[in-house]
Amino acid sequence: MKKEDLIQKWLDNEQLTKQESEAFKKLDVYDSYVKISETAKKFSAPEFDVSENMQKMNQQLKSRNTNSPSKNYLKVVLRIAAAFVIGIGLYFAFSNDYNTKVETLASQKTKINLPDESTVRLNSTSLVTYDEKNWNTKRKIHLSGEAYFNVAQGKKFDVETSLGTISVIGTRFNVKQRENLLEVTCYEGVVSVTINKETKYLRERDAVVYDSKGIKQLKVNDKEPKWYYNKSYFFKTPYSRVLKELEWQYGVEIKTKNIDPSIIFTGNFVHSDIELALKSITIPMRLKYVINNKTVTLFKE
Repeated sequence: MKKEDLIQKWLDNEQLTKQESEAFKKLDVYDSYVKISETAKKFSAPEFDVSENMQKMNQQLKSRNTNSPSKNYLKVVLRIAAAFVIGIGLYFAFSNDYNTKVETLASQKTKINLPDESTVRLNSTSLVTYDEKNWNTKRKIHLSGEAYFNVAQGKKFDVETSLGTISVIGTRFNVKQRENLLEVTCYEGVVSVTINKETKYLRERDAVVYDSKGIKQLKVNDKEPKWYYNKSYFFKTPYSRVLKELEWQYGVEIKTKNIDPSIIFTGNFVHSDIELALKSITIPMRLKYVINNKTVTLFKE
């Protein structure tokens, strides 16, 4: 099948044979088409007709001379992709309540200055979004991951997570939301935490933990979160949670062999050296480990 016929068949959502699929993946424009398709799935823009623009792409491809060099097809794709992305970008910028997005990768941390002079320190593998332009009227931050907030005196805003909402005014606190776990620790001032319509008020050194077992309130002695100093600390913590934290910090996948994930661990690991971190959590448990690219396997001898 000719290159242009193969592209046309894929654009028309027709089922490709195994041979055709392999041939399509080898085309020099394959990545461009896939990126456009994946981007389209992530957005819903009423004023930007994806179908119509795909049809325009088809028409331009059909109008090209079949004997033209393959680079001409790539130019067509790139021009249309640019228009496509601009259209989506404009829609997203003007319609999304959270138009400022800051995200950290594994082994990465960053500091954010909010419009009211409050600051947010974002832990690894975390994401915050907020409306910077309309901050005075939409004082909300959406968080996925972990962040340490230092709120300017007299200022207030809400931190929204998938498990609960934290309301603050002039305080320092830490919020950790990972999968089905929510931990909130207040280091200064007062914060309210609302989970399933139940509100709890935390004062200095108070903490609340919410997971599949319910809500638990604790007392802490720290003045700041330990991750702030590039270490993760654990006290009588299920080993499965320790391994998850290491995955988030280093961007690896951890597999275990003949290990009970419910065993309790007390200790810590650094965020700057994966070998040292693994030694810290395996030697006390008399375990061994093997690193293979981004996969770490823990096992008993």
